[in-house]
Amino acid sequence: MTRSHSALLACLALSVACASKSQGSENPDSGQYDGYDSNGGADGSQATPTGPRPKARVSTSTTSGPKKKGKALALVPTKPPVGTGDKPRPTRNLRSEFAIDGVVPTTAAVGSRIEIFGSGFPEEVGSTKVFVGGKALKVIEIAADRIVAEVMMPSTGVVEVGLGTGRVNRKGRAKTNVSFSSVAADGAFGQPHTKVGHGLVGEVYAVPADATEVPNFGELGAPVALVAVDDLDIPAGPAPAGVAGLKQSFGIHFQGSLNVVAAGSYELCLDAGDGALFFLDEVPVLDNDGAGASREVCETLAIEPGEYKLDLLYYQGADTDAGLTLSWAKDGGAKEPIPAEALFPPENVFDLAVKLNNPPA
Repeated sequence: MTRSHSALLACLALSVACASKSQGSENPDSGQYDGYDSNGGADGSQATPTGPRPKARVSTSTTSGPKKKGKALALVPTKPPVGTGDKPRPTRNLRSEFAIDGVVPTTAAVGSRIEIFGSGFPEEVGSTKVFVGGKALKVIEIAADRIVAEVMMPSTGVVEVGLGTGRVNRKGRAKTNVSFSSVAADGAFGQPHTKVGHGLVGEVYAVPADATEVPNFGELGAPVALVAVDDLDIPAGPAPAGVAGLKQSFGIHFQGSLNVVAAGSYELCLDAGDGALFFLDEVPVLDNDGAGASREVCETLAIEPGEYKLDLLYYQGADTDAGLTLSWAKDGGAKEPIPAEALFPPENVFDLAVKLNNPPA
């Protein structure tokens, strides 16, 4: 594809303006920054680099033709790596009332774990109950501002949280505005999400049936659902359950971060049907856009340790099989799907949940 992808990210309200995006090695100012602060250092301390960030060079190749020869292209992060395996969750101000602000995801396979964000939750698992469509979920973890619950059976309806150890009065339950749905796992986008705090979150959109390339998501209106995945390892084939009731013609903006703990030469590969675009720190890395059967594109990059902001724009057109796999191989080793341990959900996941739970009038 020859079109610019800057507008696709800009219209999704990403944090850096198009005018300041790195454009690879052709831009003499690419990758420049003024420094940063982060709590994600390997020793748990804040890291504060000084001076200009090294320039990032990435390929914008759009084909899966012969591999480039010579030195691998390089990518340098804006944040240090998370060295403990888990990432501290962002803090936020709590309201005084008992209420639900939103849920992630809003559609999931049975066996998945979901996060319910809100306020006024007692920090005792036995004193709180969660329901979807009147069916109980298993409460796994609870804090004053969030609950983790496991979906036990297919169900559809608003998410309700009730307080009490016995029978919970329906009138006193906190409820979502958005409906949640759970389906049987189908081996495609209906894979159970079990590793809360890892993986990616995706906003789901309806896409025109005649789409032949990744659409401008900013022109598709509001998202219709949120999905969460441990990883992206969806082989090409039919997706019987679809996504959020959409059997075909849907798009997903996956968001989060990629945590690289060891420097090396990484071959990154994206297999997609119909089309997908992959960005790290808002720099285009893999272009597998277009329509048709699943196919794979790869690029080799010299990657420094760090936590890289990740965006993956994917669409599934009409009357074609779905498929989406994001994989890597380090220093010539075996290729494998990027594991959940190297993926973190976006830091604004609470905001995504609130936005979907409070759609514009």
